[in-house]
Amino acid sequence: MTDGTKDGSKTAILLIDDSKAGAAQIVNLFRSARVTNPVHVLTEGRDVLDFLFRKGRFEQDAPLLAETLILLSLQLQSAIPAEVLKKIKSDERSRSFPIIVLTSSQQDRGVMEAYKLGANAAIVHPIDITKFMEAIAELKLGWLLISSEER
Repeated sequence: MTDGTKDGSKTAILLIDDSKAGAAQIVNLFRSARVTNPVHVLTEGRDVLDFLFRKGRFEQDAPLLAETLILLSLQLQSAIPAEVLKKIKSDERSRSFPIIVLTSSQQDRGVMEAYKLGANAAIVHPIDITKFMEAIAELKLGWLLISSEER
């Protein structure tokens, strides 16, 4: 995969999952697949907009690079995932960010609601890197991910 940004910067991946073990597993999957995009992990759903727009405790952080791919767990305990998704999609600054929801089952009622609110895809936990790459390919977002083999 190649970097599709005009200035050569990498697309950021924002993982929103309040399970630290689950988040670590996903980050390790990326590493094993040699995905070198910066991965940011948020364990509090209520921090999403502050993180995206560098407000509150994130205002001193460097701006996010280029585009942002959001992975949103539907099992958030700290916030209602549908509300987080609604907020992301209602703000013009983040509306175009692709969102993949992470769910325990494709039959989860939250999956249909997530699609209605603008999610681009759903992947069942635990994530299989092959299924993740297939979802990226189906969404025609392959350019978002950068493999260390190509640099």
